[in-house]
Order: sequence, then structure tokens, then C-alpha cells
Amino acid sequence: MMVDKSTLDSLIGLENDDLIESLEKLCEENEVYDIDKLWDGLHFILTGKSACQPIEGHRLSEAIVGVTLFNDEDADFITYIETEDLNHIVKALEKVDVIELRSNFDTSKLRESEIYPAIWDDNEKDSLCDELIQEYTNLLNFYKKALAKKANIVVSIY
Repeated sequence: MMVDKSTLDSLIGLENDDLIESLEKLCEENEVYDIDKLWDGLHFILTGKSACQPIEGHRLSEAIVGVTLFNDEDADFITYIETEDLNHIVKALEKVDVIELRSNFDTSKLRESEIYPAIWDDNEKDSLCDELIQEYTNLLNFYKKALAKKANIVVSIY
């Protein structure tokens, strides 16, 4: 979700339940991009790792899981990306070679790594790859739009 600096500042420090309640209200009035259940698969094809193991300082990992946690690690997974970091993330996403992603896509690796959700069927390889590439493209476009507006991003996976 795109938010301005003052909105982001108002969210920082909220307890988990208050944060979720605020985010649900903000979703109704701010631009939102929903990767839905493909967040872990997209993280995996971009980084080779599950999003359950975020890679600190890795811009492609941060594109999916965000940069800074709002709460402690035991709470729901809600992070944010400030505009300065978003600039670096967009640059990293722009360098991704979609042809290489497609040629390296292997549903068996996603199954072996227990990537959520458990949909990585070999018979659906082409359509699943197409979906993930589309999510990558949509995410990049959303982030570019946010960057043009100098917005911050709130990432929530719960």
C-alpha cells in the first residue's frame, strides 16, 4: 500500500492490533497492490529463497517482504519501505532478466523448498510461470508509480 510520510509516521509505534485496524481502514483510501498468495513464489524466483527467510540488504527480497518491521517478530508480518529504499528496490527490479527467470523456472524446486502455496504442479509450469512474471511486472509498475509520487510502501502478509 502506498502511504505518504505523515501516514507512515502515524503507524510507526502502534501495537499490532491497532496497526492492523489502521491498515485495514487505510486500504480503503490508498492505492494498494495485492500479490495475493504468490508472494512466496515471487520471492523464491527472484532470490532462490523462501520469503519466510528474508535476506537483509537484498533489494529483491526487500521488494517482497519490505525493509523495516513495524512490530516485534512475533506479531503479524507488517513492514515498510521508505522512499529512499524504494528507489534502490526499483533499480534492482528493473535489472531482473525476465527471460532468465522464465528459463530457470522449475516447479520441483518450489515444491522441494515448500514454497507457499502448495500449487507448484509440473503440469501447470507454464501458466504458473506466467502468473509469477505478471506479478513481478505489476509489482514493478506499482513501485515505479509510488516512487514518482515519493510515497512509502507498507507491506503486510497476514
